[in-house]
Amino acid sequence: MQQSKTLFQRLRQPSSQRVGNFTFLQKQVDAWQQLTKLVQPLLPLGGSWQVVCYQHGMLIIAGDNQALISQMRYLQSQYIRNLKAIPALVDVQQIKIVMQSVSQPPSSKKYTRKKRLSNQTQEEIQQAARIVKDAKLSEALIRLASQDQE
Repeated sequence: MQQSKTLFQRLRQPSSQRVGNFTFLQKQVDAWQQLTKLVQPLLPLGGSWQVVCYQHGMLIIAGDNQALISQMRYLQSQYIRNLKAIPALVDVQQIKIVMQSVSQPPSSKKYTRKKRLSNQTQEEIQQAARIVKDAKLSEALIRLASQDQE
């Protein structure tokens, strides 16, 4: 039976020093943002593209349009040839395109009337309710005409 390994060890660094690889991650994100600017003109128009990662010859790009993502996957070899023209991407061998989650605007709330219907409008709706032969529609019109301000 194997001995268990300690996965987490206490850091023995003074608190004045930075902990972790935050500086490294910052540099990586900056590099990916610069790559995004270089790559944007070569990608299909009409979509929002962002370089997510680039390492070991694989470029990972996130897009927000499923049709354009499918187009890029289909024409991947052509895009790779075009991207190799960029000096920073000379060794790109594969492109992985992923769907970027797009934040949805808040859903609209159910419509509620802000103003009370005028007396004339209420009377006309009630007259229409009497003329209509559909019982459910007639009831709905009567409810509409009789609703008070919320």
